[in-house]
Amino acid sequence: MMKKYFVLCLITMLYGCELGSVDVECNNCDIWGAYPMATIDDGVAQLTWMKPMQEQKYDPNRKDIVDPDKFDIYISENEKSNFRKLIEADRDNLYHEESEPYQHEYYRYTVDKLRNGNPYFFYVVSKKNGFETRTSETIMAVPNIRKGFEILMSDIRSSFYDVSVARQKNKLAYVNHYNTWVGGDNCCMSSALFVSNMDGSVKELVTSSSYKPSWSPSNDKIAFHFDGIFNVGWFPAQIAVYDCETQSITQLTDGTEYNYAPNYSENGELLIFQSTKNTPENDKDDMQLKPSNIWVINLKTLESFQVTDIYKASLRTARKPCWIDNDRFIFEGLSSKKYQIYESSVSKKQINKTFDSKWNDYNPVISPDKKKIAFISDRSGTDQAWIYHIDTKTYTQITPHSICENVWLTWDKIDWLNNSTIIFSISRHQLVKQRID
Repeated sequence: MMKKYFVLCLITMLYGCELGSVDVECNNCDIWGAYPMATIDDGVAQLTWMKPMQEQKYDPNRKDIVDPDKFDIYISENEKSNFRKLIEADRDNLYHEESEPYQHEYYRYTVDKLRNGNPYFFYVVSKKNGFETRTSETIMAVPNIRKGFEILMSDIRSSFYDVSVARQKNKLAYVNHYNTWVGGDNCCMSSALFVSNMDGSVKELVTSSSYKPSWSPSNDKIAFHFDGIFNVGWFPAQIAVYDCETQSITQLTDGTEYNYAPNYSENGELLIFQSTKNTPENDKDDMQLKPSNIWVINLKTLESFQVTDIYKASLRTARKPCWIDNDRFIFEGLSSKKYQIYESSVSKKQINKTFDSKWNDYNPVISPDKKKIAFISDRSGTDQAWIYHIDTKTYTQITPHSICENVWLTWDKIDWLNNSTIIFSISRHQLVKQRID
């Protein structure tokens, strides 16, 4: 996944050295392949890719890398067919820059005269005489003009993740991963859950080491998960509820399982979440992918029960559920090597894919009128915000309109202010409100 983050605003986070020029007649050489990303504007899709870097490690099997001489750019309005060559460009004739401070090279090509709202698909072929060609993955772009963009909060010293909207009270709950606090003579940093007005004023700290807040339908409680210490080196996560009136916290789960991402049903009687309970212990050793299923807590009886079985559905994990109503829900599931969006229900427990995709799609959230799904996807080459229109089976690309816009899929969450407006974070440090219609 990291290969998709070679964009200008993230180069300071990467390490390694630039691939230098070598003799093209060497017997152990290869050309590098492009990993394009697409930014959008009015009738425009701009393709950008960066010359890759490699770590300074000795590997006797590693090939030396040389620059391609040409790039072929292909375009289609169908992701599976009818691709045509848009241009064959000499590397030196493309828009080309060396970005500071590390002089990393990147290339751009702008495709104009496109129809707004229409999907386009691109891939790039790297070529050099005497070498095997390298073909990139296909990416998707939907040109449009940004509508009603408004910054709600901006602070380079803070981050704004996991936003949840209390529509009745015009308030937000969100997580700041860079929250600082002072204890004795030391200043420390940790993630913390906050509640604020929509513009960021009257900010209230709820608790630290907490994530994925979800307002109750009556907007008087917030469900979330927090890190708890069970044994040295073991940090299971538990589900809890914060009462805004009494400012008290009630823990709902316990044990050694990881319980994440709670979400209230429409009537407020059920809480859906993901849990590693009843998954094999040996799979839980992988900190990057702990297999989980979807569970539900009945808030009247406090009884919990499992509603998905990833093994019967041939999934590796099921995560980040979101209610459609009091029975149906959507979630992200990992099948093979791609995350896709699925739908299931408490009553029938049958799992169906929401829409077909060759890319990774994450963190689905359905609109109040049940007609649209906001989600994060890497289909444009990096993780960005998208909308799926259920009735028409069409997509709106929300970001990026700038190379500096990025959505952080691991922590981020999109929420709906109303049927035509979403709230999410850009590049970690800005919380924004975006009209989509």
